[in-house]
Amino acid sequence: MLSKPFARGVLAATLGALALLGTTHAWPRDGPCLDPSDAPKQGVDFVAAVARQAPAVVSVLAIGQGTEWGDNDDNGMLARSRPGSERASASGIVVSADGYVLTSAHVVLGAQETAVLVGGQRRWPADVVGLDRRTDVALLKIAATNLPVAAIGSSARLCAGEWVAALGAPFGFEQSVTAGLVSANPRFLPGGTGEPLIQTDVALNPGNSGGPLFNKRGEVVAMNSMIYSASGGYLGVSFSLPIDTAMRVAAELRSTGRVTRGQIGARTQALTSDLALAFGLDAALGALIVRVDAGGPAAKSGLRSGDVVLGVDTNTATAYPEIQQRVAAARPGASITLNIWRRKAPLTVKLTVAQSAPDLPQRVASRDGREPRLGLDLVERTAKQTGGLLEPGLYVSSTSGSAQRAGLRFGDVILAVNDVGVSGISDLDRALESVRQGETVALLIRRGSITTFVPVTPPVGLTR
Repeated sequence: MLSKPFARGVLAATLGALALLGTTHAWPRDGPCLDPSDAPKQGVDFVAAVARQAPAVVSVLAIGQGTEWGDNDDNGMLARSRPGSERASASGIVVSADGYVLTSAHVVLGAQETAVLVGGQRRWPADVVGLDRRTDVALLKIAATNLPVAAIGSSARLCAGEWVAALGAPFGFEQSVTAGLVSANPRFLPGGTGEPLIQTDVALNPGNSGGPLFNKRGEVVAMNSMIYSASGGYLGVSFSLPIDTAMRVAAELRSTGRVTRGQIGARTQALTSDLALAFGLDAALGALIVRVDAGGPAAKSGLRSGDVVLGVDTNTATAYPEIQQRVAAARPGASITLNIWRRKAPLTVKLTVAQSAPDLPQRVASRDGREPRLGLDLVERTAKQTGGLLEPGLYVSSTSGSAQRAGLRFGDVILAVNDVGVSGISDLDRALESVRQGETVALLIRRGSITTFVPVTPPVGLTR
């Protein structure tokens, strides 16, 4: 697929300031939105809809290091709640009675453990069947049967001005309902992947990710994904993935564990009106190539930075999202023809589509699958290295697995293993060698002004 270059963000997927200046598009719909026959004459009542959907909405718990992808910007951000270095909660939708749960990929990507809380009571360990970062979809599987299943509708005819409601666990408050209006459908985000979203003014907050957006009939029409916010909190602009897209991706993940897409090895951006003029084009259509990956199909065919892809297998100038979708939809190995604009003149380029790298659930483990040092990443700091600002010692730089479950975190200083003092990594390794496999280890740590023992219990079969 054509993809936009990005920088790591602190919170989650965000968009650059330049892209925000006039390139957020709501493209024309395929179907009409003019039939008011089923529009309510008075206010909308979601009581029956909530009662219909609530049993199929679950909480998703993720313990892990989390991940970051997207662009960051000081003027505003598209915020996705995600696992940080400790524990995070989100929402999910039961889509199959035998334990398949739909949620957001950013929630579980990089998590060491994932669990699903059903009915606010029973907690089930969850396996990540597969995930897709392009659409932000993940499919989980729990060992449960006879689960209530969400009523799935369609987003195809959802129109601006319609009432919709969200159900989820914002900030951990389960089964919370918020309602609002559809602001635009579809909405293509500047610098995005070309996947259409649904924009609403429904209040979404951290914990709503992965939960359903449903219409007044109680049918799920979208899966909540992110908000536009400079603070990380709701500001009236929320985005959800159409349920048609989410279910299509989920079906492919269930079948193969991955989503197969084409890509040509070119990083692109949408054309603005000003950029179109600069490149000698009359309209802001097409995909502007900003970088070509060495050795990829684009490079082999002679494409370069500054070329504008006007169309894929067509001579008609095409909108940026459609170009993204056409390349992604091409099967790997297929031949496509690109209509290119270079130095204010047209040319045609043929190339063979390559396969995008699959998004696979990530785990932190040693090469033999065993957990090293209880899941601790450590740094030895000497007096010279700290410059007198920190005390010398063995500092925790990141955690996973057992250490993370025990609550250890960045900045903790390891002082001892049980009753054996340690001042460096070699000391820690020797002390851990004397502990029998599977035994709980008491680590003496210093956190700020507090010194305390913390019990760390490795799972059976994992080594230190």
